[in-house]
Amino acid sequence: MKITIHQPNFMPWYPLFQKIDSADVFVLLNHCQFEKNNFQNRFNMNARWFTMGTNKGLESIVDKKYVNPNRDWIKIKKSLYNYNLAIFDECISDSLFETNGNIIRKICKILDIKTKIVSDIETDLKGTTRLVEICRSMNATTYISGKSGKSYMDVDMFSRNNIDLIFQDDRDMIKKPILEVIKDKYV
Repeated sequence: MKITIHQPNFMPWYPLFQKIDSADVFVLLNHCQFEKNNFQNRFNMNARWFTMGTNKGLESIVDKKYVNPNRDWIKIKKSLYNYNLAIFDECISDSLFETNGNIIRKICKILDIKTKIVSDIETDLKGTTRLVEICRSMNATTYISGKSGKSYMDVDMFSRNNIDLIFQDDRDMIKKPILEVIKDKYV
């Protein structure tokens, strides 16, 4: 079984969905620390940032809250008026992990990606040890990583645990904002 794991970013770029589509199971990494100024509550499109404001602090993603989700979402929809973002209205809540997870699920449905989506388990393990443990708990034979995984993972730990490690190939990635990719599919 092939799995891939990623934190639930807000409107992720298309390569994440390509990675999800190549796996049997996608694990949403909700029990990890929120990263300020990253992609968990904002996205970049046309050289402009679109942000959903969060409460202060670096708590776990599963506990992170959007401060004023409806106001921020309306502002994003008005700024990106040429996209039918209303299809995501039902996904928006004050919970970062619920909102982002629901958006990811909705996009998978639009793209007809059938990969099973599950949430991670709470653990004190970190880094590669945590990824390997998630793989082992799901009887994964293969872990699909983004290309940046080469710079921070202990790649040998996967082979020591009889898990094949595959990195996403840059040549196969369509590096576009997801809204550009799905625009014609939901108009």
